[in-house]
Amino acid sequence: MLSMAQIEKSIKYKVAMMQNFVKKGADGEAAFWQTKGKVTFAIVNYTEEQNPLFKNLFIKQYQELLPIYQRMVVSENVKDTNLFIKTLIRQEEDYRALLTSEQLNKYLDKLKYFEENDPQANDSYSSLFFSEKLLNEYKVGFK
Repeated sequence: MLSMAQIEKSIKYKVAMMQNFVKKGADGEAAFWQTKGKVTFAIVNYTEEQNPLFKNLFIKQYQELLPIYQRMVVSENVKDTNLFIKTLIRQEEDYRALLTSEQLNKYLDKLKYFEENDPQANDSYSSLFFSEKLLNEYKVGFK
């Protein structure tokens, strides 16, 4: 089980990552999908047929998160923060649903490895994605 401090740390990383993309203005969307695409491609090796699916998914994720993020940072309202987190949870599940079972296993194994053996890589990856353990903790904490 993760501590509340670990969950709060991962939330801060997720918010900071989004903030970095938003600061890029019109280039933020491209930076978002390219970053998520490159990071995950290195783990799961998308097929040529999958590349456009994941590009579209990551673009839609950014477009959905952007207004939620912008509202959240202005309002500092718990409801807006919860919506941001719940959206990230659902987006993680949407991503996983597009992976083959082999790709999903590679993805989960790599994130688990980082979580258990490489805190720096874990922090980096958890700013964009969820290990299985982290996802389950978020689901419990943000029903």
